[in-house]
Amino acid sequence: MRDKLNAVVQAHNFLGVVLVVRSGERLLAQGYGMADLENNVSNALHTKFRIGSITKTFTAMAVMILAEQGKLQIDNLLSEYLPDIPDHWTGIALHHLLSNTSGIIHVWELPGFSHTMSLKATPAETIQKVVDRPLVAPPGTKYHYSGTGFFVLSRVIEKVSGQSYQVFLKERIFDPLKMADTGCDHPDPILPHRARGYAPAGNGVINSPMIYMPILTGGGNLYSTAEDLAKWDAALSDGKLISQASYEQMFTPVLNNYGYGWRVEDNGSVMHGGGVSGFNTVLLRFLDDEVCIIVLSNVDPTPVKSIAQQLAAVVFA
Repeated sequence: MRDKLNAVVQAHNFLGVVLVVRSGERLLAQGYGMADLENNVSNALHTKFRIGSITKTFTAMAVMILAEQGKLQIDNLLSEYLPDIPDHWTGIALHHLLSNTSGIIHVWELPGFSHTMSLKATPAETIQKVVDRPLVAPPGTKYHYSGTGFFVLSRVIEKVSGQSYQVFLKERIFDPLKMADTGCDHPDPILPHRARGYAPAGNGVINSPMIYMPILTGGGNLYSTAEDLAKWDAALSDGKLISQASYEQMFTPVLNNYGYGWRVEDNGSVMHGGGVSGFNTVLLRFLDDEVCIIVLSNVDPTPVKSIAQQLAAVVFA
């Protein structure tokens, strides 16, 4: 089994880390290529990757925790928690933000965003760039993927908890699950075992464009390791942090097979991918079979979802 799984990954000239777990048994746990080409540092299970939109699974969990604490209600309007929102957002409920049905555009759709993403800005300043944009559809009527919606949810989390997004996730999720190598990415602190992000160029790679990660708070700003994401999967499988009813709500698709921070596939799996400058990631979980596939790459683009699906085909063969 291990040789077959390894062959799938090696066929893709892959840089990154892959972890395949079935019922607690690690079928494949391996780093490939370099985390830092300039310093000749190899990828390993403890290498820290930017996980991009897998961040949304944690933001959704934070909202569900606060709901169970009675500090917010999923069906309440956003204006009850953030009264200064624009008028055309007044029909948006937290439910719409969690399920990507709010109608708010994705920040990456902003003209010129890729040219300004390296500049320091607060999440509030980033959100301000989209508030004058019309909704793509009335809330609840259309699925439209929106990292901005999860940026807004991070502000709700801070407002009702009285803590920063970073502190709340650390105290309520990361620390209880012993995820010591997961956190909010920021360019200033020294982060041991941080992977560099690359982009393809000719027959090799170049350094990926700079991005100021705090502008993605709530929607794509976390870093993690394959080891920590395996702990995240195990905690979800064991029903930790929230009740079974809340888990069922989270994994119930609303529109376009998207639940609360998770894509719910027709084959009984749930997943979320992530793409952020220099990194492509995916977390694929087969709930009934207790199979989890984690693919983290420090080259963008990399077909991580396809690799995960090919690995799943080997596991289920």
